[in-house]
Formats: sequence, C-alpha cells, structure tokens
Amino acid sequence: MLPGYENHKNQKKVFFSILSILIILMVFILLNENQNVLDEYILDIKNNTSTLGFDHIYVINLDFRTDRKEKIQMIANYHNLDFDIFPAVSNDDIETLNKYPSSMAPRHKACYVSHYKVYESIVTYGYSSSLILEDDIDMEEDIKRIVEKEVIPYLPENWELLYLGSCFAGGIYDGDVSLNGGSFEYKLLFNKFPLCNHAYAVSLVGAQKLLNYLVNVDYPIDLFIREIMLAGNITAITLIPSAITQWVSDDNPSDVSPGAKQPTSSLTNSTLHLLGFKEKIAEKIS
Repeated sequence: MLPGYENHKNQKKVFFSILSILIILMVFILLNENQNVLDEYILDIKNNTSTLGFDHIYVINLDFRTDRKEKIQMIANYHNLDFDIFPAVSNDDIETLNKYPSSMAPRHKACYVSHYKVYESIVTYGYSSSLILEDDIDMEEDIKRIVEKEVIPYLPENWELLYLGSCFAGGIYDGDVSLNGGSFEYKLLFNKFPLCNHAYAVSLVGAQKLLNYLVNVDYPIDLFIREIMLAGNITAITLIPSAITQWVSDDNPSDVSPGAKQPTSSLTNSTLHLLGFKEKIAEKIS
C-alpha cells in the first residue's frame, strides 16, 4: 500500500460527504423557493378570483351531466369565478331520497334534496352568505359590476334570500321602491315572490330557516319556498330584471321537468353567446 493512501482515502470520504450535504442543502433551498413561488402563485389566483361578494358559490351538478359542467366552467373561467361543484342527488338514488320524507315524484324530490343538502353545507361551514347556482345557467357579461356595485352594497342586514335570477316574479310598478334607488337598470325589490331556483343567494339565517321549514315537502321546492315567503316567514329580495337566466336547447332539456315550456327571458349580453354558444335563453321551472 502506498504511503498516505489511507489518509487520502479518508480525505475523499470527507470531501464527498460534505459535497453530498451541500447538494442536499441546495436541493432543499431550491424546493423551498419553488414552493414559495407556487404558494404565491396560488395566493395570487385566489386574490384575483371572485365570489361576486358572497362568502361562497355552489354549483349544483349531476355527475353525468359533464356537458353542463364544462359550460359552467367556461363561464366561471371567463368571469374568473371561484365556485365549488356540489354533487346533485340523482332521482335514481333511492337510498338518499328515502331519508327525506316527501310524496313528490323522484325527479322533483331529487331537486328538493339537492338544494336541502346545500343548505346543510352552508350551516355546517357557517357561510354568512352563499350563492347557489344550478348548472344550466347563463349570466350577463358584466355580472361582476351588477352584483358587486348595484346589489351587494344595498342589501339590508336582515336579508335572507336574494334572487339574482327568477321567473314569474312580477314586474315593477309605480308604487315599488327599489332598495338600490332609481339610477340603476337592475332594481332590488321586496315581496315579488319569485319562482325558480337556478340563481339565488342565501344568508346563514336564511339557510337555517329553510332547513326548518322544508320538511315533508310535497310539491316542487321553489313553490314551497314561495309559500314560506307569502306567509312572511322569510325575507326575500328579487333582482329585476334577472341578471342570471337558464339556457335551454333541443338537446338540453330540464332534468327535473323535461319538455317544460316557459316564457323566454333574454339577457342583454349573454356570456354563453359571447363564448360562441347560441342556445336559446329561457326560464323554466326546474
């Protein structure tokens, strides 16, 4: 063995040990820096997305309606909206439907249970305000301005239901006083008793009330909620005209009421039309 060989060998071991430690340290630093960049990127995305002034947005969607999910995602991307897809209850899900007493037909009962489960989620998470959308909606191109500038700032503290889209709500009459004054195209009005549940917001108190009142529901949920309004048991506000409507086409009938024919209600600037879709915009019982 050459003189100093063992010493040289030990030096090499020390050198490679130090080098390994340095490489590991550099990798750790780079990963940490990249994670910080990723965290900042995610935070930036969150800060630039919108829930239209509400705590949360739910979109109710049947898992097999991927066509609707894709369209609502396109709308959300266009408006940079942050929402959660909430799994709708299918009319074939007998096990879940049987947990909720009702003599309604399975399709209408599934719609009722789907919305009811959203209210349960709102209460569970304690959201002070939540926007509930069905997956077959279209909205005004300037929906952010309408809701964030003309609606949210003028809501009374005791609001419980807010309909951004509705049907059969009645028009605007001489004696009506709009909560947001007379300078806006869209008016906020009490006591219009709207129907259709494709686009409405619920306060935490409103969600708690609906959970209490919507028991043994024997006819469509929007009709039942209207009865609660007429009895004066919940505070409802309606936006007129609707800023969010339902769209329908020959190959996209209502999952709840197939073949239902309702009066059409056009948007001034349809988001779907701007995205290249030409579906007929319609309001229908769903």
